Amino acid sequence: MSDNADPRHAELVAWLSERGHTLDEIAKILAKVADYDARTINESIFDSIDAGDFDLSSLIKEALGDE
Repeated sequence: MSDNADPRHAELVAWLSERGHTLDEIAKILAKVADYDARTINESIFDSIDAGDFDLSSLIKEALGDE
């Protein structure tokens, strides 16, 4: 594992190591976890937009620097 690994994954890395996973296996698992995390966040945002709980116009204004 590289020294610049996400510190949030330290417990997961330790847990996987304790169960005998190799560094290569851990890297693959962490990549899959990151992919799952990104998909989950994306789905959550769109679910919030669909439910009307997320103000997309406000986000657009903020992103474009409009006040």
